Amino acid sequence: MAAKIQSLCCAPPGAGSKGWQDMARGDEELDRTQKSDARSGRLTRRFIAAFAIFALIAVTLSAIFIHTSVRTTYLDTQANRLAQLADYAGASASQNGYDAGEDYDSWVEMGDIINRETDYEEFIARLDEVLGTYNGLFEQYDQMRASQGEEAAAGLYAQASAALDEYNRYLVAQYFYSLQDMLSRMKEAYQLSDFAFIMPNDDGQTVTCVAAGVSGDENIEAGDQPFLGDVLERPRDQYPGLWQAFESGKAITSLDISPDGSTYYMYVPISSVHAKSWLCVASIPAGDLNEAVMAQMVPTLAITVAVYVVCLAALLVLFRSTLVNPLLGLTRLMTEYALTHDVATATAIRSEAWPRDEVGILADRTAEMIDETEAHVENIAGLERERERVRSELEVASRIQASALPEVVPPFTGGRGFALAASMSPAKEVGGDFFDFFMVDDAHLAVVIADVSDKGVPAALFMMRAKAILKQLLMEGLEPAEAMSRANADLCHDNEQGMFVTVWLCVLDLGTRELAFACGGHNPPAYLAADGGVCWIRDRSGMVLGAFDGLPYRQFSRTMAPGDMLVLYTDGVTEAMDEQGTCFGEERLERLLADCGREQPCELVDEVLAGVHAFAGAAPQADDITVLALRCEAWPAADQAGSAADPADVADRGDDH
Repeated sequence: MAAKIQSLCCAPPGAGSKGWQDMARGDEELDRTQKSDARSGRLTRRFIAAFAIFALIAVTLSAIFIHTSVRTTYLDTQANRLAQLADYAGASASQNGYDAGEDYDSWVEMGDIINRETDYEEFIARLDEVLGTYNGLFEQYDQMRASQGEEAAAGLYAQASAALDEYNRYLVAQYFYSLQDMLSRMKEAYQLSDFAFIMPNDDGQTVTCVAAGVSGDENIEAGDQPFLGDVLERPRDQYPGLWQAFESGKAITSLDISPDGSTYYMYVPISSVHAKSWLCVASIPAGDLNEAVMAQMVPTLAITVAVYVVCLAALLVLFRSTLVNPLLGLTRLMTEYALTHDVATATAIRSEAWPRDEVGILADRTAEMIDETEAHVENIAGLERERERVRSELEVASRIQASALPEVVPPFTGGRGFALAASMSPAKEVGGDFFDFFMVDDAHLAVVIADVSDKGVPAALFMMRAKAILKQLLMEGLEPAEAMSRANADLCHDNEQGMFVTVWLCVLDLGTRELAFACGGHNPPAYLAADGGVCWIRDRSGMVLGAFDGLPYRQFSRTMAPGDMLVLYTDGVTEAMDEQGTCFGEERLERLLADCGREQPCELVDEVLAGVHAFAGAAPQADDITVLALRCEAWPAADQAGSAADPADVADRGDDH
């Protein structure tokens, strides 16, 4: 302490107050640590001592009772039950006349009839069909023989004989399906894991499945269940009971357990079918033993509960004074804080005389938590205000972006040589897709669709810049390729964020219907001919705009016919995903366009958007979705007078827009 005082005395003016505060804070931390050390451990030791007594008594009594009665009784009972079931199954098999040698070989050769994909009901239905076929052929044969003679009916006789042979094959197969159905029903009725007939092989390591009960569990694939002819690994050292029953010709006296400990097996030879050739295998889950143990634990639990009551009565008296009352007092103060949010609660908690144990530590930490909670609440309130301000600004930006896109109003709705419709659905509040259409002059219509490389506010700003540049260049009368080259140079300038935009633009000459276009890395448009055909315009003029300066762009053209339609879209359409992650794709879009190709542009745009959203389902929209449809129409004057109309009429209202 003397060293601290000397340090403060030698400190420069104004530093004394801060030094006293630091020293007080350090003493307070030291005192808090000493209190925590003194209080810690006492309540924990009391809990451990009390419950150690409970655990020792309960475990000792339960172990003595369970191990002297349940396990042996359960295993003996189950061994007798499984042996009786196996004997019954074997007796049923012998009564139906099965032969281990002849029938098995015949079944194996009937791969076209006996297979794991066909169940009992399906087989019976097929058997009835074969019998019906035979009866029909024989009836025809009998009628023809009576009317035309034996020689004329010889062909039908041969067909009826072949049908009878097939029916006899099905009768042999019916023995197998009847056996499998019996095993399946018994397996389900007695809740067995496995119930099957097997033939041990001479190698002493494997067995062959003859027939097995089919599980009704939907979680088990049909191919995972044993079937006729399947060879199963059953090593002698891991399944000694199986080979003992096979070699001795007698059922094992106790259950055999699987190597992994999950299943108990009973093996019973079926000598009535073919001595030492077939074994009936019946098994139950080892988990059933645990259920039996739980069912037998009621008397033990009664004794344990009685002990608990006595011990808990003593503990309640102890805990009431050392734990319950202090915690009730702390709970009361915390409840008051929850109702009033009064910061003075922390001071009230610190002023109480708490026990010198974990409860006292809890009280100190609770007071500190209240102080920190108040600070966090104020911080969260500020963050919420900031979040609301950002949300409001994004809503304004979204409305501004929507207002920047052109509206489809006359003359763009049709009747003057063309008709179009467009729609954009941003993935966020503001998007990076945009479209534009306007009259360059009296006889030329310009259409633009583009997709910026990002989303959100940065993409929207870059989109507005690209849209303004492209419109200005096209209004100056530049060809699509030249306008795209100039726009690329402008967008590369001062592009520190490295953003770029894919663009597809065209200019339609309303007089000649010639469509001049250029593509800068954008998705290929779909061209719907008036006759219903759909093709893709995959001509590429160059790379995306804004990425590399000084790139040349090629220009392409084609002549549209009345009724032809051009469908422009962004990758948000073809790359839209459903809940399984499957993309919408060009093939699905082509089929959709082929189905609605003769509709009006506005109807076609609605159909495409509806198709994409229906495909995506509940999957979130990951990208902006934009669709624009332009259809070439015949001039009204051409329909009436038989000559071309003046395209200048188109611009009467286009310039106003």
